[in-house]
Amino acid sequence: MMVQYSQIVKAPLSLVWEHFLYKINHPENFVPGVSNVELLERNDAYVIRAMDLTFPDNNTSRVVEKISCAPFWVKFLILEHPTFEGYVENLAEPISGNETKITFSIHWKNKKTGASFDHQEIAKNAVLKTIAYILEGQ
Repeated sequence: MMVQYSQIVKAPLSLVWEHFLYKINHPENFVPGVSNVELLERNDAYVIRAMDLTFPDNNTSRVVEKISCAPFWVKFLILEHPTFEGYVENLAEPISGNETKITFSIHWKNKKTGASFDHQEIAKNAVLKTIAYILEGQ
């Protein structure tokens, strides 16, 4: 099971893709609660990124991800997380010359219980925050 949210943004695919790539280096502009971002490794195949993530209960944890991408798709694989294992995918699909569908899918499982992550509002808020940031810069 996964959590997924999609929405169409009035922005061309090229602009959305530019922001997806920017998000790898600057997740604090797109993901609530992110601080202290460090790029630990970068090569042609992937980026290893560490960041502090403050959760709604005000606990902060260090999260490390391996990020890979191909045109219009980015995958964030969890390497270190206090609770979850799995990955998040960001996908951009052209609708028209100036409209793009953004879909975020969260494929997380609780490491202790094996339960699937089921907080739909997290995916929705991430998409909406990304769209707001994209539209701010237009």
